[in-house]
Amino acid sequence: MIKDPQNENIDLSSLRIERDSPPSRKRFFRLSTWGIIVLVLLLLITIFASGRFSILSPEISTAKAIILTPSQAATVLTASGYVVARSKAEISPKSVGRIDWINLEEGQKVKKGELVARLENQELQAEKTKALANLENAKKELARQKSLFAKGITTEQALDNAEKDLEVFQAQLKNIEELIRNTEIYAPIDGVVTVKKAFLGETVTPQGFGGAGSAGATFAVIVDLSSLEAEVDINEQNLGKLEQGMPADIILDAYPDHPYKARLRQIVPTADRQKGSVKVKVEFLERDKSVLPEMSCRVNFQNPDSLKDTDGRQKVMIPISSVVENDGKKGVFLIDQGKIQFKPVILGYTVGPQVEVKEGLSGGEELVVEAVNLNLKDGQKIRRRSE
Repeated sequence: MIKDPQNENIDLSSLRIERDSPPSRKRFFRLSTWGIIVLVLLLLITIFASGRFSILSPEISTAKAIILTPSQAATVLTASGYVVARSKAEISPKSVGRIDWINLEEGQKVKKGELVARLENQELQAEKTKALANLENAKKELARQKSLFAKGITTEQALDNAEKDLEVFQAQLKNIEELIRNTEIYAPIDGVVTVKKAFLGETVTPQGFGGAGSAGATFAVIVDLSSLEAEVDINEQNLGKLEQGMPADIILDAYPDHPYKARLRQIVPTADRQKGSVKVKVEFLERDKSVLPEMSCRVNFQNPDSLKDTDGRQKVMIPISSVVENDGKKGVFLIDQGKIQFKPVILGYTVGPQVEVKEGLSGGEELVVEAVNLNLKDGQKIRRRSE
């Protein structure tokens, strides 16, 4: 035992280092545990980074490659509206009267200038007969006065009076004939009767005359079917997608499988402040008897450059946001059993947010959209956003 000469009561033997004693098992166990934890963490990080553990698999949105006809694939904007006639006439009489004769039925074709109705005018016809007789007598009297004046038997005053009488009877006859013409109603345009409001025996009135009569001012409507066109309202925000003369398809709601070729005829140069829209008129380039006024329809406006491909084959279209570049090749990531696979594609024309796939896809494939910023890799596991 070693003792401190200064303090013999202190035992310093406990401070001696035992060099030959074995290391502590508790300390070794602590070092081994931390090593294992570090190794496990490194292993998990490696697994997570490789995408083989689903908890850290990236969330993705998906879309499908769709198959469209060339017309559908070229569509840049769709709008709804109605079929209207550019040339339409409302038939109205020029005088108040009762319908004595009418030759109008809905669906009937009429020619411009054709007599279609007549109001009662028997009294006017009687007045016309009387006026004709007076006119004939006035002509004879004038001829007699001229003969007498030439012989010096009558005066110039008598001759002047005869001439004035003739003019009066001519004016009377002209006025009566005008009144008779006002009772006769003629078709103002070539077309088809689409509305018939008046019938035999009813009283009709001129436009702006008032509400007298059961038929009112308009008792028939004639429409020129060759002037039919589609009229749609376009939101102001989409107006930049349209241009005068661009091709379009008009699809009647009654016949959704029969599109009609059309052309944008006019963008009306004013906007509706309340609706925030602009009216657009689209003319039919082809039509048949199925196209009728006031039918509801849908108009597909098309990119003319996209329609240059006239091979008639169906097109495979995908979202532009699904296209990525991998090793210098453009392609898409296809989804198969929870994993992704890069598929090179050859692209065609672009229409709005869609692009044509000329080679690489056949349609129906599920693919990743908005994949550019996800740093995806072949074979990587993914999760759909809905999962």
